[in-house]
Amino acid sequence: MPRALIIGHTGQDGRILWDQLAARDFSLLGISRHETRTNEVQWEGVVDITDPSSVRHLMEYFSPDQIYYLAAHHHSSQDSGSAEADAWHECWNVHVHAFSNFLHAAKDYCPDVRIFYAASSRVFGEAIESPQDETTRIAPTCVYGVTKASAMLLADYYVRVHSLFVSCGILFNHESPMRGSQFVSQRIVDGLVAIKFGLANTLEIGSLNARVDWGYAPDYTRAMQLVLEHNQAGTFVIASGHTHSVREMITMTAEYLELSPEIHLVETVNILRRPSQDLCGDALLLRTATGWEPMIGFRQMISILVDAAVARHHGHMPSFPI
Repeated sequence: MPRALIIGHTGQDGRILWDQLAARDFSLLGISRHETRTNEVQWEGVVDITDPSSVRHLMEYFSPDQIYYLAAHHHSSQDSGSAEADAWHECWNVHVHAFSNFLHAAKDYCPDVRIFYAASSRVFGEAIESPQDETTRIAPTCVYGVTKASAMLLADYYVRVHSLFVSCGILFNHESPMRGSQFVSQRIVDGLVAIKFGLANTLEIGSLNARVDWGYAPDYTRAMQLVLEHNQAGTFVIASGHTHSVREMITMTAEYLELSPEIHLVETVNILRRPSQDLCGDALLLRTATGWEPMIGFRQMISILVDAAVARHHGHMPSFPI
């Protein structure tokens, strides 16, 4: 059985990827901040990814065929500037330092392993050109983007100098019912479902005109797997290639819920303490190299998010296509 290590297995992408790989009969070991999870693997105890000796012990024991490095110090567009500044140490530790521990251990104990690093469209900052692809200038304007870009340079170094197979995916926004409530997509869906069932009267939002390249998370975790199955390591943009405004998402969500178009929206500028960045990804390289195509479009994604939110409202465990 192929063996995969998922760092960040309790996040949205990690949970979806776990189910997809388990369905493909992978032996799995998941690592998160406070726990580990196994499937067809014997392992006990928590792994400190910031501790080189802890990572070396894990890699020597497990010897994975694939590593998915999804760990991230998450933030949303509603984080304040001071919160982002305070997060510098944590971002660097998780996005760069801990990642370097796995690269170094891979070089010593399992040099044939294939490694995927989850980067972010935030590495592009205020991009001048649109859409953005693998040739677009890396010019991040936030700590999150700076540290993700630093890790991409580190990955490139280990490919060129140590001949490891390390690929980076520049991930644009991707959503599922597992997305946290601090993200705008879930804020919209949860807010309108609350209005539908009489639990709220208004939806407070930061910017109705902000445009986002939104995709469906299980499509993007499938892309991660295809990237590692490609015959050559590289950097790939993973994106839908289409943008939609926050206003469009609200309108489509309201229509699906059969809500009145006269929803009371409150646009509160101070919710967005970081300026929004209208980014749109061009995934042509990924499509050409791997044959990847997203299976779920924007409108269908909204229906999946809403159905899951309604199920949670009624006390049911939501299910969704992966």
